[in-house]
Amino acid sequence: MRVSSLSIAMLTGVGIIALSAPALAQSGGAQVPQADASSDGVDIIVTATRRAERLQDVPIAVSAVSGEQLAEGGFQKLADIQYQFSGVQFGSSPNDSGFRLRGVGSAGGFTSSSEQNVGTVVDNVVVPFGNPVNSLGDLERVEVLKGPQGTQFGKNASSGVVNITTKKPDIGAFSGKAFASYGELDEWNVNGSVNLPVSQNSALAVFGFYRSNDGFLKNVVLDKKWGGEKSYGARAKYLLEASDGLSIYLIGDYSKIKRTGPGQLWTLNRLPSFANPLMAARFGNLAALGVTPGIDNMQSVEDYDGYTSEENYGASLEVNIGLGEYQLTSITAWRRLNEGDQVFAIDGSSTSVFTAQQEGVDQSFLSQELRLSSPSGSALEFTAGVYGSKRKVGDGNDYSRAQLRPGAPFGGPIVSISGGQSNTQTRSDSLAAFFDGKYRLSEQFSLIGGFRYQYDWVKASFFSIEDPNYPSGTVVGGSFVAPYTPTATQYGDVKKGDWSGRAGAEFKVNPDLMFFGTIARGYLGPTVTFTGLTGRRTQVAPQTVRDITIGMKSQMFDRAVTFNANIFFDKYNNLQTSVFDGVEFVTENAGGFTAKGFETDLAWKVSPELTLTGGFTYSKTKFTDYVTACPKVVKAGYSCYLAADGVTSLLQAAGEPLSGAPKYSATAGADVRLPINDRLMVDWSANFYYRSRVQYAVAEAYAYQKGYGTIGLNAGIGHPDGNWRIGAFVRNLLDQRFHAAVITLPFSDAGGYVNWLTREGRRTVGVSAQLQF
Repeated sequence: MRVSSLSIAMLTGVGIIALSAPALAQSGGAQVPQADASSDGVDIIVTATRRAERLQDVPIAVSAVSGEQLAEGGFQKLADIQYQFSGVQFGSSPNDSGFRLRGVGSAGGFTSSSEQNVGTVVDNVVVPFGNPVNSLGDLERVEVLKGPQGTQFGKNASSGVVNITTKKPDIGAFSGKAFASYGELDEWNVNGSVNLPVSQNSALAVFGFYRSNDGFLKNVVLDKKWGGEKSYGARAKYLLEASDGLSIYLIGDYSKIKRTGPGQLWTLNRLPSFANPLMAARFGNLAALGVTPGIDNMQSVEDYDGYTSEENYGASLEVNIGLGEYQLTSITAWRRLNEGDQVFAIDGSSTSVFTAQQEGVDQSFLSQELRLSSPSGSALEFTAGVYGSKRKVGDGNDYSRAQLRPGAPFGGPIVSISGGQSNTQTRSDSLAAFFDGKYRLSEQFSLIGGFRYQYDWVKASFFSIEDPNYPSGTVVGGSFVAPYTPTATQYGDVKKGDWSGRAGAEFKVNPDLMFFGTIARGYLGPTVTFTGLTGRRTQVAPQTVRDITIGMKSQMFDRAVTFNANIFFDKYNNLQTSVFDGVEFVTENAGGFTAKGFETDLAWKVSPELTLTGGFTYSKTKFTDYVTACPKVVKAGYSCYLAADGVTSLLQAAGEPLSGAPKYSATAGADVRLPINDRLMVDWSANFYYRSRVQYAVAEAYAYQKGYGTIGLNAGIGHPDGNWRIGAFVRNLLDQRFHAAVITLPFSDAGGYVNWLTREGRRTVGVSAQLQF
């Protein structure tokens, strides 16, 4: 019944637009504010509240950067925006997956269903999985909204939103742009775009890209380089401004990524004790292989090859209709993620202890939003609407297999820890209604408020069948496969409704100084998960957060200087997080958690030739109540105890910081543009990024990484109008070695740890060229 209702709701949204369009073709639409051209500074226009406003007029903790600024820094991927914003991190390991704001991010692990704490929105569409922006060449701007944003952006925004806007087609203009860069590790980044007028009131924009780089991790056993990547894709956008009161915006995109090596790019950091002959046999050959464990180890000794790939594609249709001074917006979107076959090992040794094969988990997502916006500048300025979505994770053809050889290299049986070949599937449906806005009591003082109610349905299943490559009770490759019984289909489901919202006020002392304060409630719905390898089921309770933010936005010296700051206090209940249980990552709830601190952003246009920027975030995160599995090596100050069953060893992690959350992070930048004459200009930019020490597992003695800083430089010469440019860049100038994570080594005795490597943890020098017309 709920599926039918949701489908009807989505079709109704499209139908209302279609039926209304002819009658409303002459009505007016919303006006986009223009930057103040008379000031020495430049105002940034953002859509953080689903309407175009000056960043300085938005009573939210929000930062923004243009696509041009990202390109000038030599950045290539969406994850690179972390080097432009303080308080933003991007993790690529399961317990530190996706974006983090104020230290809090997604932590789903390898489970059948997980939701995001930090939402990703691309061109007004909430994207719950994958990365639809694999190249930065088509970006207009990126906005980072901190704190709960669920009132307008839904359940995937309980800790914030990364709001991405790509460049719209330019009606009436024929233009194009081409960019190419080449760097170390045979790194190519090529993209191009063309804008074509289709008629007097419509235009088509097409963008395509290709990126590739060789591997950077040497596997000394297989004599291969892992970490190589090749990606390509395109995005086409059609914009029709049918009249002053009707616009249609259609977007379609496709991208594909292929990677050499497994998704887990691991090297040995620390070894377990050799008191156990099994450990000595597995890791005693490292010296002979020329490998020294440690934080700087860049060599893998795994004897099992790996590879991954994925396709990401989708489409969206946005229709805007003027209803007098109001605007009705319909956004219909569909996305699909197809993961390719994957193989990997996670034992870290040159002995086949653990091997896995996955056929890839495919996902699809359908959403429909219908919202009404009041005119900007009215006494009551609001956006209200309804939203529905359907998400499907996995299908009947997605199987996972995993084999454990506990006695290797001394022989012994093969244990199918997946119980043959396993299958997990999840269906998630959601319906919501929302209202958000502000009421002006005077020209200076306004009240802020919003409310969203949503209802979620989640159904999950798990089963396994006999693995034809490792049949139960047979001999494979000279080893006996321990008998196993495939698991009959298990089901789990949960449904629940709840609310998110905010209330507060803003006070504008003058057009260049504003104070604001809000209290907000964020909500991340419940789910039921089955882990990807063993099918372990967990019932995950809803997560709520109460956020208090008090901030100031200011501009000085004829808007040449912009300084924004805020303090925040976030209190989470039932934080949804991920832990590694020695075999796989498991999603579970932590009882209580707090994050408190402050954030600042500074921009100073010293002169027409020089601009300075900076940001600083202090975020102290702390568990207030979190009972979890006892780590193998417990850090000083903590101790474990036996649960009521007398077997399970537990630890109370109260006082520990959140995994992957730095206490301090900072950015600084400088941009110089020196015109030589009316045909030639020299430009130079520099950026600095710092993050403090990070713990990757609660109370785990050695699962941490020290603080580090990186420097990026970019210099070039070209035409002042940007018609052409040639340049050179360097990322991570000082070759600062850092990792995506440091975690415990699976299937080993206490004391074993691995580095999870990332491409950004090494220096890259390159050159670039750009043309546009």
